[in-house]
Amino acid sequence: MDAAPPKAQELQAELDASRCEVEELLTKLKYLQAEFENYRKRAARDSEALVKFAQEGTLLRILPILDAFDAAVAAAEGVAGEGVRMMRANLVKALEDVGLQAIPDLGVPFDPYVHECVEQVSDPGAKDGVVKEVVRKGYRLHDRVLRPSQVIVVNNGVGSNG
Repeated sequence: MDAAPPKAQELQAELDASRCEVEELLTKLKYLQAEFENYRKRAARDSEALVKFAQEGTLLRILPILDAFDAAVAAAEGVAGEGVRMMRANLVKALEDVGLQAIPDLGVPFDPYVHECVEQVSDPGAKDGVVKEVVRKGYRLHDRVLRPSQVIVVNNGVGSNG
């Protein structure tokens, strides 16, 4: 007996080929599973972001109304002024409930990511680069800047070629 019968060799070759094919298909299946899992996670992140920022357009349209309330509060006096302050407080509370946050600005260092400098002024009593006055309040929606603050920044001319 020097060799296996031809039928056995043929069956062994078929078995080896089938094993190779199974290994290839198993590898492809693992890649597809990983790809699908990545897709599922990406879709969940995208869906979460969509829900989180769905109100962005509406809030941008409401911000000028909030600005008008701020101006009315500054000008209103007496009982009427108290009513305007209460309405503004209710509006602010409702906007905060959906994730709107005012950007801190007065007296803080200028930050180009959240502030827009509309003017620079000299003020010997203040530190350079600090927000001296707010022209228009800025807001974030969750962690995204919805509208930057328009500010006036102190610049005492230190280090400038003037």
